[in-house]
Amino acid sequence: MKRRTFFQQTIKYASLSGLSLLTLFGLFPELINQKKSLRKVILGKASMLFSGGKAIVRKVNDETVIILQKDTGDIEAFSAKCTHAGCMVEWKETQHAFLCKCHGGVFNEKGDPIAGPPKKPLNKIQVDIRKYSDEIILYFDDKSA
Repeated sequence: MKRRTFFQQTIKYASLSGLSLLTLFGLFPELINQKKSLRKVILGKASMLFSGGKAIVRKVNDETVIILQKDTGDIEAFSAKCTHAGCMVEWKETQHAFLCKCHGGVFNEKGDPIAGPPKKPLNKIQVDIRKYSDEIILYFDDKSA
């Protein structure tokens, strides 16, 4: 193979590879932006927060959050915004469900819709509990709250 032919083919295949990558990243930008930026909010000690019941409602910046303590001791947090029309939902302990008064939406304790117009589950918020300090930490991505 001649030197000139070798360089021509190398340039041709490198160009095709580059165009292919640009097309791929153009169609799937999440391949580039996989790093998720999380904002941490420390609420306080679980033993103090849940002293009055199994559910608490907190306003964190601009978002209202409902934090549930299950019978197993696990803690889950949900956005209090209904996924149907954005109204606020309430936790009803007697029914073990989130209720939206605007259009009659009902979500189970996992946040899944079980009645009414909502089709999507409530937005879950990542929760962590520090073992030694008993502090509840919520993690918000930059798109929420």
